[in-house]
Amino acid sequence: MLFLLIRLAPFFIPVLYFILIKVMFYQPGFLFWSLLILLVIDLMYFWLIFFKKKKPEIWLWFLHSLILILVGFAYVLILSSNLFINSFLLIWSVIYFVYLESIFHYWYETKKVLLMDLKYITAYVNLVIFFFLITFLINLYIFLDWRAWAIISLAIIPAFFLLVSQFKANQLTSSKILLYASILTLLLLETLLAVLFLSVSFYVSAVIVSLLYYLLSSFSILKVKDQLTKGLIGQYLAFAAIVIIIVALTSQWL
Repeated sequence: MLFLLIRLAPFFIPVLYFILIKVMFYQPGFLFWSLLILLVIDLMYFWLIFFKKKKPEIWLWFLHSLILILVGFAYVLILSSNLFINSFLLIWSVIYFVYLESIFHYWYETKKVLLMDLKYITAYVNLVIFFFLITFLINLYIFLDWRAWAIISLAIIPAFFLLVSQFKANQLTSSKILLYASILTLLLLETLLAVLFLSVSFYVSAVIVSLLYYLLSSFSILKVKDQLTKGLIGQYLAFAAIVIIIVALTSQWL
């Protein structure tokens, strides 16, 4: 029975996530309870896995999932169009499902563990989370006139734990994880502080910081594993260049 709950949770939790946030828009007073219910259900999923596996590491992934939940919850609040809200919630729910499913296969070491490899899932999920986190924070700075120090303060913990989770998924040692996560967090926060004062759209600013996150985290992992080559550097930079070109061509409409 316990295993069945764990197995089905990645399917029904994202659906509940979608429904509860939609209810929140029709019942604004339900905002706090929607978030609380989501966090408790998410906690129960990871607690059940911990109860079965007895591995403290699972709580790192619980913290990581909280960031995913909270960023999605926060970002949807700044959307005005019903179409955008529904589209974003649908996509975010799918991302949430993929993440929870990869957690299950990781801890139970199923035959699909390679297909749902947490190492790769975390890399892509983190990039998406980081982009929408930065977009949300820059919106607070531009439209609500929040102080730069407040924006940086809100970004510290999520940025640090996203890096820690990605390094952990790639099986770096604890000392390397703390060292690289701390250094890269500082670099990313400095970059975020710099782009806050650029005269560009929040979309462009978020892309700049997110690309830096992508490059720094990827290069760090490859460097620690002694796998960083000129060819790989070229591939990552080529991807970044393509994104920058697309952003440059579309920024006039954003």
